[in-house]
Amino acid sequence: MRPLAGLPDAWFWSPVPGLDFAAALSEDGRSLLQVNARDTYDEGLVVALLTAARENSAGLLADGVLLGTLPDFRYLDRGFEVIAVARPGVHRYHEVQQPELQQVTWAVFPGYGCEFAAPGRYHSIEDARESFRRFLSPADLTRQPVPFLRVWYDNTVTQGGTTAPEGILAAPATLYREIRLLEGAPGSVVRFENFRGQVWQVTWDEQYAWTLRTGASPAPSRSLGLAELLSFAEETLHA
Repeated sequence: MRPLAGLPDAWFWSPVPGLDFAAALSEDGRSLLQVNARDTYDEGLVVALLTAARENSAGLLADGVLLGTLPDFRYLDRGFEVIAVARPGVHRYHEVQQPELQQVTWAVFPGYGCEFAAPGRYHSIEDARESFRRFLSPADLTRQPVPFLRVWYDNTVTQGGTTAPEGILAAPATLYREIRLLEGAPGSVVRFENFRGQVWQVTWDEQYAWTLRTGASPAPSRSLGLAELLSFAEETLHA
């Protein structure tokens, strides 16, 4: 372990080649802000992340926030847009070997605005943990965005579907696959929610049709071809 250059009360360590860690104390000295990197360590980026996270730690570490973000983050020519912070329990960095340290450690990583829903849209700590573990790849400091996506679907032909009222968190490929499978499956439906909380519903009626819902009130539906529908879905997940 060595001091992290350019940032006081901060340290770097690497237990094995390609697996790198850096951490800094929060502004009040009561929490540890930690960045993990797997084969992608960039000390300039890491120092920028930890510096901004420390300066804004009072807001980022607010009670009850499972996955918090600090907007308007930029570093050189990287495309990252936000700094993200995951609370203990969402991440499990020290859960097994150092449980006491786990309780005061917050995972810090760069991200994109489309990857994070408003805090209230994560239904439980398990929900936020699923997003963190499966889709956000916090230790990949060169990754591309994987937008927040919640999906509900029921297909009368494949017999596949979701059962939980809150739907499932999914990768965009899952949404695109289920939309394609609607063809020739009358009575089937796919509903999806983006990071802004906007919800669309897609059904099959000889042509693809999407319906924008605001609360429980559906707007008039539009018939779309498959290519146009998939393009629309992709745009709504990122924009």
